[in-house]
Formats: sequence, C-alpha cells, structure tokens
Amino acid sequence: MPGRASVMSEIEARASGSRCLILLATHNGERWLSEQLSSLYGQVGVSVRVVANDDNSTDGTRSVLDQWAASRGLQQLPGSGQRLGSANKNFLRMIRDVDIGAADYVALADQDDVWNTDKLAHAIGRLEAAGADAYSSNVEAFWPDGRRRIVRKSHPQKAWDHLFSSPGPGCTFVFRRSIFLEIRSWVLRNYEAASNLWVHDWTLYAYVRSAGHIWLIDDYVSLRYRQHDGNDIGANIGLSALARRLARMRSGIYRNDVLSLARLVGAPPRVLQALERMNLRDRFWLLAHVRQFRRGFTEVAAMVFLIFLMK
Repeated sequence: MPGRASVMSEIEARASGSRCLILLATHNGERWLSEQLSSLYGQVGVSVRVVANDDNSTDGTRSVLDQWAASRGLQQLPGSGQRLGSANKNFLRMIRDVDIGAADYVALADQDDVWNTDKLAHAIGRLEAAGADAYSSNVEAFWPDGRRRIVRKSHPQKAWDHLFSSPGPGCTFVFRRSIFLEIRSWVLRNYEAASNLWVHDWTLYAYVRSAGHIWLIDDYVSLRYRQHDGNDIGANIGLSALARRLARMRSGIYRNDVLSLARLVGAPPRVLQALERMNLRDRFWLLAHVRQFRRGFTEVAAMVFLIFLMK
C-alpha cells in the first residue's frame, strides 16, 4: 500500500506544467507583504503570475509591490483613486477587471499569510484527481505570541451549507479557468449586489455550488493564516469571536446576509420562503433541516440557537 508521501507526489505530479494566476488583495500590509510574496513566488511545480490590487494603502505597501514588480514581474491593476473599503470589493474588482491570459487556474491570496511551497501544486493535483471545479482547504492560524491552531473547514458538505457559510478562508481558493470565467460573467451581471455582500469567499462558494459545480474542501493544511488586529474576518476562534458572532446573529445582520445571498444565487424556494418569513412554522421547518445548513457538529449546534435568535 503506498505511503502518504508517494500519494502526495502522485497528486502534485498532476499539476506539473500548470499555469496559475494569483490575485493578491492588499491594503496597508507592508509589515507582512514581502514574506507572503516570497511564499507565492516560491511555489514548486507550478508556473505563477501574480496580479495585485492595492486599496489605497497609506503605508509602504505600494513601494513593496513596486520592488517585486521590478524584481519578479509582479503586475498591479491601475488604481481607481477611490477607497474600496473591504476585501470583498477588492477581490470582486480583480475578478471583474484582471486579464487572466493563458492561466489554467486562478487562486486568491491575502497579503499577510504564508503559503506552503506545495500549496498550488497540491490544490491543482486534487482538482484534477477529483474532477472538481473549485478548491479550498484547512489552514493553520498563528498569532504573534506563538500560538497555533488548525482551522478545520473540511467537514462533509451538505445540501445547502453554501447558503449559510463559506468553505474556509478565501486565501485557500483555487479555480479552474473555465469556472473562473463563469464566475466573472456572474460577477459582471451582479456587481453592485455582490459588492454589498459581507465577504467574497462565502459569495463565490454560494454561486459555484448553486450553479451545480463541484467544490472540493480538502483536509490538507495549505498555509499559515496570520492573525492580527487588522484581519477582516480572521479565524473566528475564542470567546471574543464567539461574542461578535452572536451579536451579529441577534442583531439580524446575519439573517440579512443569508437572505441577500440566497436571493442572489437563486436558493430553493422553500429555503428562501422560510428565511423571508421566519414565522413559527418556518422556524420549525428550518430546525428539521438544520443538518443540511452547516457542516461541522458545533456549527450545526450553533445554527439551532441561531434559528431561535434570528430576528
């Protein structure tokens, strides 16, 4: 029976010669950007091209990008002169405007993580082996004080989990060329509505799954996921993160996010009806189907409380 190392070699061999475009979103990331870029350009077994979009940084981020443009050919989208204000809008702008050239695959990258050297080769190999269209994975969160923790998102997928949460951090996402072009067409048609949603990773996952495509959530840990005060979302670990999530649920913001996304991607009518009305009968229907809304046990348990708390 082949060992794990040989299986990994076979998977990664499928990626040999592949060309991958990496879309990098930046904003005031000077402290971490060079380490991240080193890991992006250090990918093995895959030819990479990096395109960055900087959202009006006020630190030295643009200087770092310019240095890497001169030394490694990093490309930058022209600035719009206006602050986009969120990672969601930054990535949507890149999806809409970037020239993907001859890329076979497209990956998303944050400015502050550190990728494993085999991240892309492994992802592409898994996509090829599974015949899947899009990919995400687990990550290792790490903090300045030395703490580390695996963030597991690879629980078995459910019928409607894409309407209620993302499949992991967007920085793990890799798309086949064909599905990325389809996503671009959808984003172009729905740019304003998608821009008003909370996060790009949840939105993209919801579209791909709703359109009937195959999304692979890998149990492989593909990168180190840096945690700091400037994270847009972060690992959502700890009591303070739990308190923020509960507050979002009780305020009705989460329900509005779910409802807006469900309408945008065309959720099944009964799911949409229950979310819109939220009367007692609808809440019992949601409870009866709660295992189809979230993947992990703790997420399902949280969803039970959420159904009662949602306004």
